[in-house]
Amino acid sequence: MTTVQIRAKGTITFPAQLRSKYKLQEGEVFTVIDLGGGSFLLKPRIYEMDKISKQAEKTLKEDGVTLEELFETSREVRKELFKERYGNVKKLS
Repeated sequence: MTTVQIRAKGTITFPAQLRSKYKLQEGEVFTVIDLGGGSFLLKPRIYEMDKISKQAEKTLKEDGVTLEELFETSREVRKELFKERYGNVKKLS
């Protein structure tokens, strides 16, 4: 069992062994869940967008696609979809 101590400004230092084991870094955000009876659960707050962007980064790297290529392809696809939906729209002058 590992113990921690609340410091002057309410900070808690996670033991190095746990930080290493769970790859926790400075600035990590946790949700504190009050279980009642003086028990708390600290749950790492993982933002969905962080998970999605990490997966996208991994996939791009595996496929050898640069971010610039992804953006260019996205622009082209967006233009094609616009044409399909709205046809050839003339610019107003």
